[in-house]
Amino acid sequence: MRFYFQIILTLLLALLLFVGCETTKNIQGSITSTVDSMISDVDKDLFAQVPENQLEGVQKAAFDLLVLNEKVKLAELKEELAGKQKKYANNELDLSKQNKKEAIVKLDIEKLEAIDRSGLGEKKDNIKTIADLKAKVLDIDSDKLKVGAKLHTTQIDIDNLIKQIKEMEEIIKNMKMVKE
Repeated sequence: MRFYFQIILTLLLALLLFVGCETTKNIQGSITSTVDSMISDVDKDLFAQVPENQLEGVQKAAFDLLVLNEKVKLAELKEELAGKQKKYANNELDLSKQNKKEAIVKLDIEKLEAIDRSGLGEKKDNIKTIADLKAKVLDIDSDKLKVGAKLHTTQIDIDNLIKQIKEMEEIIKNMKMVKE
């Protein structure tokens, strides 16, 4: 995704430079290729015959289209960010549920150990049940580690997307149509 973003940015900057520095014929050519690349219904041969003094509206419309394309990419990044944030929230919920489950099992362990210390119940059954519950705590801890890893990797994705969004917003903010 980052590589794609860098290519688009480079192409956009190159197009903006060409609009400001090339001859009018080259401007017409780059506008034509930009419009054509967006699947235009305009006849290329007819458009090539348009006098250069009639291109100002076309240049502005092509520039507006470039800006809007960047805004669409920005909106897509924001949508992706929202998905990652939802995933993060779901993982936090899962971790909270695992913590609650662990607390319930630990409470049961404490109760059974109190029963055992008091000499109540069958000693063998108490030992077996306590051991089973302690194994269950270990399983829960294992699950918590997995969820914690998911939280961490999702946070990295969120941070990267936030950075990309800020960069894209800055690029859009600084986009200006260069006139000859």
